[in-house]
Amino acid sequence: MSDIELLAEQFAVLVRGLRELHGAIVVRCEPPVEAAAAVLLGRVEQLAPVRLTDVACSMGLDASTVSRQVSALVSRGWVVRDPDPQDLRAHVLSLTEDGRTTVASLRATRAEVLTRLLPDWTAEQLRSLTTALARLNHDLTTGSDRLELVGTSRHGKA
Repeated sequence: MSDIELLAEQFAVLVRGLRELHGAIVVRCEPPVEAAAAVLLGRVEQLAPVRLTDVACSMGLDASTVSRQVSALVSRGWVVRDPDPQDLRAHVLSLTEDGRTTVASLRATRAEVLTRLLPDWTAEQLRSLTTALARLNHDLTTGSDRLELVGTSRHGKA
């Protein structure tokens, strides 16, 4: 196999492992958080104050799907909807104090689980991996236009 094929294979293994890791984190978190809610809480924290449609767009999801999930977060007391000061017909989402506490708990649980999973990794190895992942994440998130071009040309559309 070529280097790029080996990388693609490792990506597949990584995706499966990340799903399992995420599942382990959300069940250990206090209070318990559903996997989809954990992702949405993190995105609202990152973007707040933010319109629901912008959250949905940033996650590549339909607004109606995100709306149902946001309603569940509002009912849990983790997210609040406030009038959008720039368009009073719309609302913006922000975390409540309980929501920020829950996100902090998720982060702490994530660090605890990773510490248990990677006990033999040195600080230098962790920094090196973090640097490489940051570069990869940057290239993947800023390369969406390239991905669209690759996808359309593969199917004969251009």
